[in-house]
Amino acid sequence: MLKKPKRLTKKELKKDPFVLLSAQVVDFFRAEWIKIGSIVLAVVLVSLIAILIVNGKKKSEINAYDAALTALQNNAPEAPDLLKRIIQKYGGSRSAADALIQLGNRYYIQKDLNNSEKYYKEYIEKYSGDPVYGFNAYNNLGSIYEEKGDFMKAAQTYEQFTQKYKNSVFDPIMYLNAGKAYIQAGDKVSAKKNLSIIAQSFRDSREKEEALYYLESLN
Repeated sequence: MLKKPKRLTKKELKKDPFVLLSAQVVDFFRAEWIKIGSIVLAVVLVSLIAILIVNGKKKSEINAYDAALTALQNNAPEAPDLLKRIIQKYGGSRSAADALIQLGNRYYIQKDLNNSEKYYKEYIEKYSGDPVYGFNAYNNLGSIYEEKGDFMKAAQTYEQFTQKYKNSVFDPIMYLNAGKAYIQAGDKVSAKKNLSIIAQSFRDSREKEEALYYLESLN
């Protein structure tokens, strides 16, 4: 027959470790609730301030980018300076990446090849995440080297794009650009290599016929 559990006396309850711990916790919160409440409130306030700062900075970035883009579209003389300010102030953002491409394009159109090269290279070094922007930067940078007469460097630049952005829709034209630039540089082996990739891997591309033409001329 099971024995009835022994009932604890008040004296024994006071000696129970769990009861003592619970009492101590209650006493602690009674004594420290003002401090705890202040800490929680401080954390909440800091979080709110951080959110406001981030949102304010984002709004400021958007306004600055819109102003620069409007100036660029209107061909305003202050457009380059506004774009450069975005790059300096909001480095690492998509606005800064776009500003680099816009500056590279602007100077390229103006035939200021050195400045155009500078901004395309800066974009490639810092960003190169977007394949469309990447194509813009690598393709125009290769064209700059061609205009400067450095066909080997141009070919290597086109190849770098195909290595970085594999399976891009722009790969066929970049392989073709690389092949033609290698021909100009006198490197027939590298030219054949790039042109053959088009013939074998991009058979449905518009660049295939041109690639086959150059391959035939190299044989």
